[in-house]
Order: sequence, then C-alpha cells, then structure tokens
Amino acid sequence: MHRILIIDDDRIIRRGLAKIIPWEQYGFQLVGEAADGEQGLNLIETEYPTIVISDIKMPFMDGLELAQIVKERYPLIKLILLTGYTDFSYAQQAVKAHVFDYLLKPVDKENLLEKVRNAASEWDAENRVQQKINAANPFFRREFLKKLMDGNGEETELRQDAMSLGIDLTGQTFIAFLIKIDEYHQDSMEMADFIERQKAFKFCVVNMCEEVTHSQRTGGVVELDQDELVLLYSSNETVQLAEENGRYLVEQIQKMVHRYLKTTVTIVLGGVHQGILGLRLSYQEARSLLDFRHFIGKDKIYSLSDIKLSSQQAVSLQTEDKVNELVHDVKLGLAQDAFMAIDDLEHVMIQEKQMSLYHVRLLSVWLVISLFRGSAEWASDWEHVQRKNMSLYYIRINEMQTIREIFNLIRSVVGDLAEFMAGKRESHRGGVIGEAVKYMEKHYVKQGLSLQDVASHIHINPVYLSTLFKQEKKNYLF
Repeated sequence: MHRILIIDDDRIIRRGLAKIIPWEQYGFQLVGEAADGEQGLNLIETEYPTIVISDIKMPFMDGLELAQIVKERYPLIKLILLTGYTDFSYAQQAVKAHVFDYLLKPVDKENLLEKVRNAASEWDAENRVQQKINAANPFFRREFLKKLMDGNGEETELRQDAMSLGIDLTGQTFIAFLIKIDEYHQDSMEMADFIERQKAFKFCVVNMCEEVTHSQRTGGVVELDQDELVLLYSSNETVQLAEENGRYLVEQIQKMVHRYLKTTVTIVLGGVHQGILGLRLSYQEARSLLDFRHFIGKDKIYSLSDIKLSSQQAVSLQTEDKVNELVHDVKLGLAQDAFMAIDDLEHVMIQEKQMSLYHVRLLSVWLVISLFRGSAEWASDWEHVQRKNMSLYYIRINEMQTIREIFNLIRSVVGDLAEFMAGKRESHRGGVIGEAVKYMEKHYVKQGLSLQDVASHIHINPVYLSTLFKQEKKNYLF
C-alpha cells in the first residue's frame, strides 16, 4: 500500500485533500498532514511516504525548496505540487526541480486521483529497478575494491566509479576499516537457520555502516566473504583529525551493533593516507593487523598504534627498541647498520625460547608495516612502487616455517629500501656540493668570500656544508 503525505499551509484545503478521496478504498494510506515544508520534511523522515502532495507557496519552507531536498535525499519519492493560476511561473520551476507532476487549484478529485495513481505506478517501476541494482550492488562494490587493491585506474576514474556505487571518496585523506562480526549466537540452532542468521546479521551491520557514513556524507561499505566488511572513509581533515573522527564513526557503529543485535564486532583501522590510492595500503595494513585479534580479544577497536608489544605477547621492550632502531637506520640509508639491527632482532627471537612461530610472524608483519608506513613519509617514490608487494609479503610470511626464512625476506625489503634511501641522500649531497661549487666559481673574485656566504646561499648549516665537502671532495672548504 502506497503511503501519502499532504502538505499545505491552509488547514481547510489540507483537510479537504485528506477527505476528498477515500484513500484506503483505492489502495493508499494517508500517513500524515503538515502545515509547511519544514513540518513536512520532518514527517517524511519519520513516516516514509512514497507520494507527497504539497502546495508551492508556504511559509518557512516552500514547495520548491522541499522538492530540492526530497530530490537529493529521497529520490524515489514522487512529489505532486499544487499551484494557483497566478503561480504558474512556480509550476515551470517545479518541472526543473524534477517534480513528478503539478495540479492547478482548485483541485479536481478525478484529476488528483489520476495523478496519484500515475505516481504510484512510476514509483513501483523505479523501485523494482532499484531492488535489482541493490541486489547487484555488493558484487559491483567488491569488484571496485578489487580494482582499487590491484592498483588499476587513475584517481579521477576511481572516484567516479565509487560515486556511481554510492561511495563518497571525494576527500583527500583516507582510511580503510576492516570490520569482523564476532558472534552469531549459534547455540543449538540448525545449520540452515544459522546461515540465515549470518545473512541477517551481516545485512543489519551493512545497513548500520551505510546509515552512519550517509549521515556524515563520507565513504561507504563493501561486503566481503563470511563475516567481514570494509568501511572506506574519506575526509578533507588533517591526518590526526581524520583518525580521531574515523575512530568516532566506527565507535558509533559498534554501539549500534551492541544495542540492536546484542552481539559484538572487532574493528581494525588501517593507516591514514593521502590520496585515494592510499586506501590500498591502508586496507593491507588493516588486513595484516586483524591477526592480532587472537590475543587482543574480540569487541575491540584498534590500530597499529594501539598494539602494545609486551613480553606477554612474546615481544620484549628490547625487541621493540630494535625495531625502532632498524627503521631509523633504513631512513638514513645505513644498510650495514640496518642489517646489524636485523641480526640482533633475529638473535633475540631465537633466544626467546617461549616465542611461538605464530608470534614471530605477527612481529614480522608489524615490522614490515612499520617500514612501509615510514617510507610513505620519507621515501614515497619507493613506497608507491612497492606497495603492490605488501600483501605478498604478508602471505609469504604466514607461509614460512622458520625464523631464518622470515628474516631473509625482511632483509630483502630492508636492503632494497636502505639502498633507495642511500641513493636519495647521495643525490641530495651531490646537489648541495654542486650548488656550492657553482656559487664559488661565479663569485671567486669576491673579496672575503666565506664559508658562511656559500652556506647562506644554499640555505644549509656552514658546519654541515664543510663536512659534506670533506666527504665528497676529500678536502675542507675554506
């Protein structure tokens, strides 16, 4: 049965429209009346009408303003506007606002009923199409996620694809959240009933995610197999604000799951990255971190920064310090020092007799994520080329059976990144020396040319310039 809402500031006309037709006899339900557009919009949001009959001229919010909002928020609703002869210019604007139809006052009963029936028929046809689209949407969203993860497509193309699927990725800062449903309360139910419950729970969680992202006008959700969803978050905020607001958003989802489904979800945050292509790395980080759920526990929201690596989790503070030292050495391009740090880490793990292979793998994944996250800041060219391999490293680490195998893989990553950083620093050093020599050749006749003059010209510290010159030219400058 189609639901009808009537909006008119004239109470007599409003009541007349409600009484002129015995709506229920014709298969319609009158769900409410409102005196202006603002009241009408509130009723639309609570009563979910399929057809709205509204006057054009009203106080507070007129029919045309209402039409624009309905078009944006509730595109399936059919809006029929009423106008007097002197308001014909309004009717022309109504056509531009994609109003279904309009009627001239005074309203003829048969004419109104015909318009309402036509609106109902069109709503039914569009709803059938929308249902087919909704049924196919999870598949197309998974295909979009695969395209994003495979690194196919330019940013503009990916944004357009996302928008066509109802996913708003128009921001510049991005996070991927991996959501895993923890429990379905199986108890003693039959398998067929359990499968239906799984589907129902997942459907509800998807709708909760959609409701939250829609209210914030950001991102969207992609269903994965079994118990998992991916929430793609987009904003124009700073990295810190994006993480704070993204975490708040998923906290709301977690509370809704608690309240309405009486169950729990675990939510893992990938890193915050700039550019839509950064979603790929963020998703891979979240996927890697999901394995920490086994000892962090269910019903948690966590990211890499929340994982406190303690001895009880088979990682000592000494090990954590070694990881930080390793990342620092790689950043400076000190390959030999980095390899020594890896040797120390490997030795610590071998000596840690109670450390299981499972926890060695977890630490190794954490180490690889730390290297990739650091490189995104100080070696973005390398990270952009190598990010496609991150998920491959994760898979290989989880297939390996010995500490030696795992650390040989990490050595290859560290060696490649350290070599890249060394080349980058060498290029920078050569550029600085070249600029200094060029300046001195141009001004060598200047009386009293000093180290300070040259350093000021190329905007670096004089002592640092002198040290670089000694390393490059085997001689002191000045």
